Amino acid sequence: MNFYVTVLGSGAALPTGVRRCSAQVLNANGFKLLIDCAEATQDRIRYNHLKLQSLGTVIISHLHGDHFFGLPGLLSTMHLCGRTEPVTIVAPKGAREVIETTFALTGNHIEFPIEWHEMDFGEGMHRVFEGKRCTVDAFPLVHSVPTYGFRITEVPRGSNAPRVYSYCCDTAYTEDILPYIEGSNLLCLECTFADELVELATTRCHLTAGQAGRLAAKAHVEKLLLTHISARYREPDLLLEQASAEFANCVVASDSMRIDV
Repeated sequence: MNFYVTVLGSGAALPTGVRRCSAQVLNANGFKLLIDCAEATQDRIRYNHLKLQSLGTVIISHLHGDHFFGLPGLLSTMHLCGRTEPVTIVAPKGAREVIETTFALTGNHIEFPIEWHEMDFGEGMHRVFEGKRCTVDAFPLVHSVPTYGFRITEVPRGSNAPRVYSYCCDTAYTEDILPYIEGSNLLCLECTFADELVELATTRCHLTAGQAGRLAAKAHVEKLLLTHISARYREPDLLLEQASAEFANCVVASDSMRIDV
């Protein structure tokens, strides 16, 4: 059974020639779930030979542009390509207003229905999507705007234990999330900065590589995927070294990487 992630963008804030901004597609046994939607996400979908119209659900962690600005274009292209099936969008409160205002002011429209689920909670973990192949639970992170992490659980076929993929991007260091990511088969955490810039990371509500590794170790996950890499790090060796000092089984995400959960 297939349960894997395709990384479309692994960079932070500013796209570079090798790292676009945040977006991933999770394949849950044939069901495609888009996680975050930065600029150029639809281009990266095509580049990675994924089918645009196969995406039925989009989950957005927060409304910063490097996680959200690709959504109007993505929806518009779906319409232009003749989509009639509904799209489910799970996003923080305000996302619907942004999308509907954008289409109203630009004269664009779409002819397929959007099923909105806007998140507006400050504590606890809440079920935000339930499908035949996976479920999604959301929990708050610590960032400069309302931001949510996701625990995505496979609906297994047969007696195999369900696999779990957890995604947390962006967030300051907080151990409050440990119960929500505990025991994940694969944990995706941001590691925007190296440990030497811990003060900057704290100010901007981001993680260092070492902090990401520490959270993975405390949560007893199987594997750590590091993403949201600052453009200042042309080579991620330093980040991998610092994270690995805290948690051995980790890898740095790269654009177009495919990784099993």
